[in-house]
Amino acid sequence: MRLGAPLLVLGVLVAGTTVVPAAARAAACATPADFDGDGVDDVAVGDPFGDDDKGAVQVVSGGKVVPVRVPGLATGDGFGWSVRLADVDGDPCADLVVGAPYADVGGEQDAGAVYVVYGGGTRAPVRLTAAQPQRSAHFGWSLAARGGLLAIGAPYEDDKQFTDAGALYVRKGEGELRRISQETVDVRGNSELGDQFGWSMAWGPKNALLVGVPYENDDGAGRQVEAGKINSGSAVFLDDVFAAKLTSLKLDSPTARSGDRYGYAVAYSEGSGYAISSPGAGSVQLLDPAKKIIRTVKQGGKDGFGFALAASADGRLAVGAPYGGGVRVVSWRDAAEDRRLAEAEGLFGWSVTFSGNKLFVGQPDARPAGQVAVAGRNAESLETVRPPKGAQFGVSVAG
Repeated sequence: MRLGAPLLVLGVLVAGTTVVPAAARAAACATPADFDGDGVDDVAVGDPFGDDDKGAVQVVSGGKVVPVRVPGLATGDGFGWSVRLADVDGDPCADLVVGAPYADVGGEQDAGAVYVVYGGGTRAPVRLTAAQPQRSAHFGWSLAARGGLLAIGAPYEDDKQFTDAGALYVRKGEGELRRISQETVDVRGNSELGDQFGWSMAWGPKNALLVGVPYENDDGAGRQVEAGKINSGSAVFLDDVFAAKLTSLKLDSPTARSGDRYGYAVAYSEGSGYAISSPGAGSVQLLDPAKKIIRTVKQGGKDGFGFALAASADGRLAVGAPYGGGVRVVSWRDAAEDRRLAEAEGLFGWSVTFSGNKLFVGQPDARPAGQVAVAGRNAESLETVRPPKGAQFGVSVAG
Protein backbone atom coordinates (compact mmCIF):
# COMPACT_ATOMS: atom_id res chain seq x y z
CA MET A 1 0.00 0.00 0.00
CA ARG A 2 0.99 3.70 -0.35
CA LEU A 3 -0.16 7.15 1.14
CA GLY A 4 0.18 11.04 1.86
CA ALA A 5 -0.47 13.23 5.11
CA PRO A 6 -1.19 16.60 7.24
CA LEU A 7 0.87 18.00 10.13
CA LEU A 8 -0.05 17.76 13.80
CA VAL A 9 2.81 18.93 16.01
CA LEU A 10 2.51 19.44 19.79
CA GLY A 11 -1.21 20.16 19.59
CA VAL A 12 -0.82 22.74 16.82
CA LEU A 13 -2.10 22.22 13.28
CA VAL A 14 0.40 23.50 10.75
CA ALA A 15 -0.89 24.60 7.35
CA GLY A 16 1.71 26.19 5.14
CA THR A 17 3.58 28.69 7.29
CA THR A 18 0.69 29.77 9.50
CA VAL A 19 0.58 28.42 13.06
CA VAL A 20 -2.60 29.09 15.06
CA PRO A 21 -2.99 28.21 18.79
CA ALA A 22 -5.13 25.09 19.21
CA ALA A 23 -7.66 26.75 21.53
CA ALA A 24 -8.22 29.55 19.05
CA ARG A 25 -8.73 27.10 16.19
CA ALA A 26 -11.30 25.09 18.16
CA ALA A 27 -13.23 28.23 19.08
CA ALA A 28 -13.26 29.27 15.39
CA CYS A 29 -15.00 26.10 14.16
CA ALA A 30 -18.28 27.39 12.81
CA THR A 31 -20.01 24.45 11.13
CA PRO A 32 -20.48 20.71 11.86
CA ALA A 33 -18.07 19.90 9.02
CA ASP A 34 -15.35 22.43 9.96
CA PHE A 35 -12.24 20.41 10.85
CA ASP A 36 -9.52 23.05 10.77
CA GLY A 37 -11.25 26.02 12.36
CA ASP A 38 -11.33 28.29 9.32
CA GLY A 39 -15.10 28.80 9.56
CA VAL A 40 -16.09 26.85 6.42
CA ASP A 41 -17.13 23.26 5.69
CA ASP A 42 -14.27 20.89 4.93
CA VAL A 43 -14.01 17.73 2.84
CA ALA A 44 -11.51 14.97 3.62
CA VAL A 45 -9.89 13.06 0.77
CA GLY A 46 -7.98 9.81 1.19
CA ASP A 47 -4.96 8.68 -0.83
CA PRO A 48 -4.03 5.29 0.65
CA PHE A 49 -1.05 4.91 -1.68
CA GLY A 50 0.48 8.35 -1.06
CA ASP A 51 3.33 9.48 1.18
CA ASP A 52 5.71 6.76 0.06
CA ASP A 53 3.07 4.06 0.43
CA LYS A 54 2.18 4.87 4.02
CA GLY A 55 -1.04 6.57 2.97
CA ALA A 56 -2.33 10.09 3.26
CA VAL A 57 -5.39 12.20 3.94
CA GLN A 58 -5.79 15.78 2.80
CA VAL A 59 -8.46 18.29 3.74
CA VAL A 60 -10.04 20.46 1.06
CA SER A 61 -10.80 23.70 2.88
CA GLY A 62 -11.84 26.99 1.31
CA GLY A 63 -10.03 26.24 -1.94
CA LYS A 64 -6.90 24.93 -0.19
CA VAL A 65 -5.68 21.32 -0.06
CA VAL A 66 -4.04 20.80 3.33
CA PRO A 67 -2.31 17.52 4.29
CA VAL A 68 -3.07 15.92 7.68
CA ARG A 69 -0.16 14.08 9.27
CA VAL A 70 -0.43 11.29 11.82
CA PRO A 71 2.77 10.01 13.48
CA GLY A 72 3.86 6.39 13.44
CA LEU A 73 2.51 5.25 10.08
CA ALA A 74 4.40 2.50 8.25
CA THR A 75 4.82 1.65 4.60
CA GLY A 76 1.83 -0.32 3.38
CA ASP A 77 -0.63 0.78 6.11
CA GLY A 78 -3.21 2.04 3.62
CA PHE A 79 -3.97 5.14 5.72
CA GLY A 80 -6.85 6.89 3.95
CA TRP A 81 -8.50 3.81 2.45
CA SER A 82 -11.64 4.97 4.26
CA VAL A 83 -12.38 8.36 5.80
CA ARG A 84 -15.22 10.10 7.64
CA LEU A 85 -15.84 13.51 9.23
CA ALA A 86 -17.83 13.51 12.48
CA ASP A 87 -17.84 15.31 15.82
CA VAL A 88 -16.48 12.42 17.85
CA ASP A 89 -15.61 14.34 21.03
CA GLY A 90 -18.50 16.83 21.13
CA ASP A 91 -16.45 20.04 20.85
CA PRO A 92 -17.16 22.72 18.19
CA CYS A 93 -14.87 21.13 15.56
CA ALA A 94 -15.45 18.15 13.30
CA ASP A 95 -13.04 15.28 13.81
CA LEU A 96 -11.47 13.06 11.19
CA VAL A 97 -11.77 9.27 11.34
CA VAL A 98 -9.38 7.41 9.02
CA GLY A 99 -9.06 3.73 8.22
CA ALA A 100 -5.65 2.09 7.74
CA PRO A 101 -6.83 -1.47 7.02
CA TYR A 102 -3.40 -2.80 6.00
CA ALA A 103 -1.64 -1.76 9.21
CA ASP A 104 0.12 -4.46 11.18
CA VAL A 105 -1.05 -4.73 14.80
CA GLY A 106 0.64 -6.73 17.53
CA GLY A 107 2.59 -8.77 14.99
CA GLU A 108 -0.54 -9.59 12.98
CA GLN A 109 -0.02 -8.55 9.37
CA ASP A 110 -2.78 -6.41 7.81
CA ALA A 111 -4.92 -6.63 10.94
CA GLY A 112 -5.87 -2.97 10.42
CA ALA A 113 -6.24 0.15 12.52
CA VAL A 114 -8.34 3.31 12.65
CA TYR A 115 -7.15 6.78 13.63
CA VAL A 116 -9.24 9.54 15.19
CA VAL A 117 -7.67 12.92 14.38
CA TYR A 118 -9.29 15.61 16.51
CA GLY A 119 -10.36 18.82 14.80
CA GLY A 120 -8.87 22.16 15.73
CA GLY A 121 -5.57 20.57 16.76
CA THR A 122 -6.72 20.27 20.37
CA ARG A 123 -5.61 16.69 21.06
CA ALA A 124 -3.17 14.14 19.73
CA PRO A 125 -4.58 11.46 17.37
CA VAL A 126 -5.89 8.22 18.86
CA ARG A 127 -5.31 4.79 17.29
CA LEU A 128 -8.10 2.20 17.57
CA THR A 129 -7.63 -1.53 16.98
CA ALA A 130 -9.62 -4.69 17.57
CA ALA A 131 -9.31 -6.21 21.04
CA GLN A 132 -8.04 -9.40 19.41
CA PRO A 133 -6.36 -8.35 16.15
CA GLN A 134 -6.47 -10.94 13.39
CA ARG A 135 -4.10 -11.38 10.48
CA SER A 136 -5.63 -9.91 7.29
CA ALA A 137 -8.87 -8.85 9.01
CA HIS A 138 -8.55 -5.33 7.51
CA PHE A 139 -10.13 -3.56 10.48
CA GLY A 140 -10.95 -0.08 9.14
CA TRP A 141 -11.82 -1.21 5.61
CA SER A 142 -15.13 0.64 5.99
CA LEU A 143 -16.38 3.35 8.33
CA ALA A 144 -19.64 4.97 9.35
CA ALA A 145 -19.70 7.97 11.66
CA ARG A 146 -22.28 10.43 12.89
CA GLY A 147 -21.66 12.68 15.85
CA GLY A 148 -20.25 10.49 18.60
CA LEU A 149 -21.32 7.24 16.89
CA LEU A 150 -18.60 5.25 15.13
CA ALA A 151 -18.81 1.94 13.27
CA ILE A 152 -15.71 0.18 11.94
CA GLY A 153 -15.89 -2.65 9.44
CA ALA A 154 -13.51 -5.63 9.41
CA PRO A 155 -15.02 -7.61 6.51
CA TYR A 156 -12.08 -10.01 6.18
CA GLU A 157 -12.12 -11.00 9.84
CA ASP A 158 -12.65 -14.70 10.50
CA ASP A 159 -15.63 -15.60 12.67
CA LYS A 160 -14.96 -18.83 14.50
CA GLN A 161 -13.83 -21.24 11.77
CA PHE A 162 -15.38 -19.23 8.93
CA THR A 163 -12.73 -17.41 6.92
CA ASP A 164 -13.55 -13.84 5.83
CA ALA A 165 -17.04 -14.03 7.35
CA GLY A 166 -16.61 -10.46 8.58
CA ALA A 167 -17.41 -8.43 11.67
CA LEU A 168 -17.93 -4.84 12.70
CA TYR A 169 -17.16 -2.78 15.78
CA VAL A 170 -19.24 0.06 17.21
CA ARG A 171 -18.45 2.76 19.73
CA LYS A 172 -20.37 5.65 21.30
CA GLY A 173 -18.30 8.66 22.27
CA GLU A 174 -15.03 7.43 23.69
CA GLY A 175 -16.40 4.19 25.09
CA GLU A 176 -15.24 0.64 24.42
CA LEU A 177 -15.63 -1.02 21.04
CA ARG A 178 -18.42 -3.61 20.77
CA ARG A 179 -17.92 -6.44 18.26
CA ILE A 180 -20.92 -7.66 16.21
CA SER A 181 -21.04 -10.43 13.61
CA GLN A 182 -23.67 -12.69 12.12
CA GLU A 183 -22.89 -15.10 14.94
CA THR A 184 -23.96 -12.50 17.52
CA VAL A 185 -27.26 -13.51 19.15
CA ASP A 186 -30.32 -12.19 17.26
CA VAL A 187 -28.36 -10.86 14.27
CA ARG A 188 -30.10 -12.26 11.21
CA GLY A 189 -28.10 -14.60 9.01
CA ASN A 190 -25.18 -16.94 9.64
CA SER A 191 -21.46 -16.39 9.38
CA GLU A 192 -20.27 -18.29 6.33
CA LEU A 193 -17.08 -18.48 4.32
CA GLY A 194 -16.46 -15.20 2.48
CA ASP A 195 -19.67 -13.34 3.46
CA GLN A 196 -17.71 -10.18 4.38
CA PHE A 197 -20.26 -8.79 6.82
CA GLY A 198 -19.38 -5.13 7.45
CA TRP A 199 -18.16 -4.39 3.92
CA SER A 200 -20.34 -1.26 3.98
CA MET A 201 -22.27 0.52 6.74
CA ALA A 202 -24.52 3.53 7.29
CA TRP A 203 -25.99 4.94 10.48
CA GLY A 204 -29.77 5.21 10.50
CA PRO A 205 -31.96 6.99 13.06
CA LYS A 206 -30.74 7.01 16.67
CA ASN A 207 -28.47 3.97 17.15
CA ALA A 208 -29.64 1.98 14.11
CA LEU A 209 -27.02 0.68 11.67
CA LEU A 210 -27.45 -0.70 8.16
CA VAL A 211 -24.79 -3.26 7.22
CA GLY A 212 -23.94 -4.48 3.73
CA VAL A 213 -22.97 -8.14 3.19
CA PRO A 214 -22.35 -8.17 -0.58
CA TYR A 215 -20.56 -11.50 -0.83
CA GLU A 216 -23.16 -13.56 1.00
CA ASN A 217 -24.76 -16.37 -0.98
CA ASP A 218 -28.52 -16.71 -1.28
CA ASP A 219 -28.51 -20.32 -0.10
CA GLY A 220 -31.66 -20.70 1.96
CA ALA A 221 -31.95 -21.33 5.70
CA GLY A 222 -29.09 -22.68 7.76
CA ARG A 223 -25.38 -22.66 7.02
CA GLN A 224 -23.97 -23.78 3.68
CA VAL A 225 -20.64 -23.34 1.92
CA GLU A 226 -20.42 -22.29 -1.74
CA ALA A 227 -24.07 -23.17 -2.30
CA GLY A 228 -27.00 -21.31 -3.85
CA LYS A 229 -26.66 -18.00 -5.67
CA ILE A 230 -23.02 -17.03 -5.19
CA ASN A 231 -22.34 -13.43 -4.08
CA SER A 232 -25.94 -12.36 -4.52
CA GLY A 233 -25.54 -10.32 -1.32
CA SER A 234 -27.69 -9.12 1.55
CA ALA A 235 -28.25 -6.18 3.90
CA VAL A 236 -28.84 -6.36 7.65
CA PHE A 237 -30.63 -3.65 9.66
CA LEU A 238 -29.58 -3.52 13.32
CA ASP A 239 -32.15 -1.51 15.27
CA ASP A 240 -29.93 -0.44 18.19
CA VAL A 241 -26.32 -1.61 18.16
CA PHE A 242 -25.83 -0.63 21.80
CA ALA A 243 -28.86 -2.48 23.17
CA ALA A 244 -28.26 -5.41 25.51
CA LYS A 245 -30.50 -7.52 23.27
CA LEU A 246 -30.12 -6.86 19.54
CA THR A 247 -33.01 -6.89 17.08
CA SER A 248 -32.47 -7.04 13.34
CA LEU A 249 -33.96 -7.43 9.87
CA LYS A 250 -32.26 -9.05 6.89
CA LEU A 251 -32.98 -8.34 3.21
CA ASP A 252 -31.63 -10.52 0.41
CA SER A 253 -30.93 -9.43 -3.13
CA PRO A 254 -34.24 -8.57 -4.82
CA THR A 255 -33.24 -10.52 -7.93
CA ALA A 256 -31.45 -13.34 -6.07
CA ARG A 257 -28.95 -13.67 -8.92
CA SER A 258 -25.33 -14.70 -8.55
CA GLY A 259 -22.97 -11.74 -8.63
CA ASP A 260 -25.51 -9.02 -7.73
CA ARG A 261 -23.42 -8.02 -4.68
CA TYR A 262 -26.47 -6.47 -3.02
CA GLY A 263 -25.23 -4.36 -0.11
CA TYR A 264 -21.94 -3.35 -1.74
CA ALA A 265 -22.69 0.26 -0.79
CA VAL A 266 -25.36 1.62 1.57
CA ALA A 267 -26.55 5.08 2.61
CA TYR A 268 -29.14 6.82 4.76
CA SER A 269 -30.72 10.28 4.55
CA GLU A 270 -32.66 11.52 7.58
CA GLY A 271 -36.34 11.84 6.71
CA SER A 272 -35.91 10.26 3.26
CA GLY A 273 -34.73 6.72 3.92
CA TYR A 274 -32.15 4.12 2.98
CA ALA A 275 -30.30 3.17 -0.21
CA ILE A 276 -28.76 -0.23 -1.00
CA SER A 277 -26.78 -0.90 -4.15
CA SER A 278 -26.30 -3.97 -6.34
CA PRO A 279 -23.43 -3.02 -8.67
CA GLY A 280 -23.40 -6.47 -10.25
CA ALA A 281 -26.98 -5.95 -11.36
CA GLY A 282 -26.47 -2.23 -12.01
CA SER A 283 -29.22 -1.07 -9.67
CA VAL A 284 -29.84 0.88 -6.48
CA GLN A 285 -32.84 0.25 -4.24
CA LEU A 286 -34.40 3.20 -2.39
CA LEU A 287 -36.35 2.48 0.80
CA ASP A 288 -38.38 4.79 3.02
CA PRO A 289 -37.55 5.25 6.74
CA ALA A 290 -39.80 2.28 7.53
CA LYS A 291 -37.62 0.11 5.25
CA LYS A 292 -40.29 -0.22 2.56
CA ILE A 293 -39.03 -0.25 -1.02
CA ILE A 294 -40.23 2.84 -2.88
CA ARG A 295 -38.06 2.90 -6.00
CA THR A 296 -35.33 0.98 -7.84
CA VAL A 297 -32.96 2.98 -10.03
CA LYS A 298 -31.30 0.97 -12.80
CA GLN A 299 -28.43 1.58 -15.16
CA GLY A 300 -27.35 -1.92 -16.04
CA GLY A 301 -24.27 -2.79 -18.06
CA LYS A 302 -20.83 -3.31 -16.60
CA ASP A 303 -20.35 0.22 -15.27
CA GLY A 304 -20.44 -0.79 -11.61
CA PHE A 305 -23.51 1.36 -10.99
CA GLY A 306 -23.79 1.60 -7.21
CA PHE A 307 -20.09 1.06 -6.50
CA ALA A 308 -20.30 4.18 -4.28
CA LEU A 309 -23.23 5.96 -2.62
CA ALA A 310 -23.63 9.23 -0.72
CA ALA A 311 -26.82 10.76 0.66
CA SER A 312 -27.47 14.46 1.20
CA ALA A 313 -29.50 16.01 4.00
CA ASP A 314 -32.16 17.17 1.53
CA GLY A 315 -33.00 13.76 0.11
CA ARG A 316 -30.63 13.36 -2.83
CA LEU A 317 -28.46 10.32 -3.51
CA ALA A 318 -25.22 10.33 -5.50
CA VAL A 319 -24.50 7.02 -7.24
CA GLY A 320 -21.01 6.29 -8.54
CA ALA A 321 -20.45 3.99 -11.53
CA PRO A 322 -16.67 4.28 -11.96
CA TYR A 323 -16.24 1.85 -14.86
CA GLY A 324 -17.54 4.23 -17.49
CA GLY A 325 -20.97 5.02 -16.08
CA GLY A 326 -20.15 8.34 -14.40
CA VAL A 327 -22.26 9.67 -11.54
CA ARG A 328 -26.01 10.04 -11.25
CA VAL A 329 -27.82 12.11 -8.65
CA VAL A 330 -31.28 10.74 -7.89
CA SER A 331 -34.04 11.69 -5.47
CA TRP A 332 -36.11 9.76 -2.98
CA ARG A 333 -38.95 12.25 -3.48
CA ASP A 334 -39.17 13.03 -7.19
CA ALA A 335 -37.69 11.10 -10.12
CA ALA A 336 -37.97 14.27 -12.22
CA GLU A 337 -35.11 15.75 -10.17
CA ASP A 338 -32.63 13.07 -11.30
CA ARG A 339 -29.55 14.26 -13.19
CA ARG A 340 -26.35 12.82 -14.56
CA LEU A 341 -22.99 14.51 -14.28
CA ALA A 342 -20.93 15.10 -17.40
CA GLU A 343 -19.00 12.05 -18.49
CA ALA A 344 -15.38 11.81 -17.41
CA GLU A 345 -12.69 9.32 -18.29
CA GLY A 346 -11.22 6.82 -15.87
CA LEU A 347 -12.55 5.88 -12.45
CA PHE A 348 -14.81 8.92 -12.10
CA GLY A 349 -17.29 8.05 -9.33
CA TRP A 350 -15.03 5.71 -7.36
CA SER A 351 -16.03 7.75 -4.29
CA VAL A 352 -18.72 10.39 -3.69
CA THR A 353 -19.78 12.72 -0.88
CA PHE A 354 -21.98 15.76 -0.35
CA SER A 355 -20.79 18.86 1.50
CA GLY A 356 -23.32 21.63 1.82
CA ASN A 357 -24.83 22.21 -1.60
CA LYS A 358 -21.93 20.64 -3.48
CA LEU A 359 -21.10 17.11 -4.59
CA PHE A 360 -17.50 15.87 -4.50
CA VAL A 361 -16.51 13.00 -6.80
CA GLY A 362 -13.27 11.03 -6.51
CA GLN A 363 -11.29 10.02 -9.60
CA PRO A 364 -8.18 8.40 -8.14
CA ASP A 365 -6.67 7.32 -11.46
CA ALA A 366 -6.59 10.82 -12.98
CA ARG A 367 -3.07 11.89 -13.92
CA PRO A 368 -0.76 12.67 -12.31
CA ALA A 369 -1.89 11.84 -8.75
CA GLY A 370 -5.69 11.60 -8.73
CA GLN A 371 -8.27 14.34 -8.41
CA VAL A 372 -11.67 15.26 -7.02
CA ALA A 373 -14.37 16.91 -9.13
CA VAL A 374 -16.71 19.41 -7.47
CA ALA A 375 -20.24 19.98 -8.76
CA GLY A 376 -22.60 22.70 -7.58
CA ARG A 377 -26.24 21.71 -7.30
CA ASN A 378 -27.21 23.23 -10.65
CA ALA A 379 -23.76 23.74 -12.18
CA GLU A 380 -23.25 22.72 -15.78
CA SER A 381 -19.49 22.26 -15.40
CA LEU A 382 -17.21 20.68 -12.81
CA GLU A 383 -14.39 22.27 -10.86
CA THR A 384 -11.33 20.12 -10.19
CA VAL A 385 -9.26 19.79 -7.01
CA ARG A 386 -5.80 18.23 -7.17
CA PRO A 387 -3.24 17.63 -4.43
CA PRO A 388 0.24 19.21 -4.40
CA LYS A 389 1.57 15.64 -4.38
CA GLY A 390 0.14 12.16 -4.05
CA ALA A 391 -0.54 8.86 -5.76
CA GLN A 392 -4.28 8.09 -5.93
CA PHE A 393 -5.97 11.10 -4.37
CA GLY A 394 -9.74 10.46 -4.32
CA VAL A 395 -9.93 6.79 -3.29
CA SER A 396 -12.14 7.99 -0.41
CA VAL A 397 -13.98 11.27 0.23
CA ALA A 398 -16.06 12.53 3.16
CA GLY A 399 -17.88 15.78 3.82
